[in-house]
Amino acid sequence: MSHHIVFPDFDGLSPNVNLLKLPFAHQWTQYEHTEAEDTVSRLQDASIILTCGTVPLQRQQLQQLPKLQMISLALTGMDMVDLDYCQEHGIRVTNVPDYAGNTVAEHALAMIFMLMRQTGSYHQLMQRVATGAAPVQNVYFDYPIRDVRGKKLGIIGNGAIATRLAELARNVGMEVFYFDRNGKYTGAEYLSLNTLLQQCDVIAPCCPLTPETTNMIDRAEIAQMQRHALIVNIARGGIVNEAALIDAILQQQLGGAALDVVLDEPIQRDNPIFQLIQQPNFILNPHVAWSSEDAMQGLINQAMQNIADFVSQQPMQSAV
Repeated sequence: MSHHIVFPDFDGLSPNVNLLKLPFAHQWTQYEHTEAEDTVSRLQDASIILTCGTVPLQRQQLQQLPKLQMISLALTGMDMVDLDYCQEHGIRVTNVPDYAGNTVAEHALAMIFMLMRQTGSYHQLMQRVATGAAPVQNVYFDYPIRDVRGKKLGIIGNGAIATRLAELARNVGMEVFYFDRNGKYTGAEYLSLNTLLQQCDVIAPCCPLTPETTNMIDRAEIAQMQRHALIVNIARGGIVNEAALIDAILQQQLGGAALDVVLDEPIQRDNPIFQLIQQPNFILNPHVAWSSEDAMQGLINQAMQNIADFVSQQPMQSAV
């Protein structure tokens, strides 16, 4: 049979990324962006969906897609797909695990450096000096600077991103500790969540968003952290309770935070997190840690290969 492949959210990739040619006859349809209300109409004739994860594929949508045989996710996370429905109806689902292990870890470390070294804040200060909005001084102490070396990093998770972040952190002199929520790993570097929160200077979730991890870092957890400690979330919005985080930073109960992810994406102008946007100890990025061009090319290559393997009935290593 000839497959109809629909790519509903091509704008989820950089224009510099190249799509591989598929080695079989097919019809190809792609859209730059698809609003939620257009999902069903655009995917109705698809036998295969290739997506960057911006369209909802829950039971409500899937039951209106009778021709669908496969979903190839060009990402690792799967929370936008109703996997139970897919299993019940024989719809194969693949993702691309671990494609961004290095690039997300590098982004997390960059955020740690920015919060501790305050390079961005001092650059903005120099912009004000250049325009006369701030005075010329011999020495500036507007933003406290801390060394990264010797600080304790607490990682929640054990996957590729967690492993690479630990490697990078150790290379710049940080001590690394973990919380393993499944209790699989043991050793001196594995601590309980409470101990991790109490002892570490930086807490970095590197785990998926699940019912278990939702609001894993809430008011009670933040209250256990040292007042100078930082939260760096490059995992999923919702792991850190954003209302609790806002209050903690505004009330100076926390040293700072850097978020590449928020609960509601794409972020809207009325999101309460923007209360922190002018704070020098807060960084907000629009979910870009994964998106180096190197990582994106590898991502789409594997997502396309998953489609080719499905059609040729070859084993798929990343089948969910």
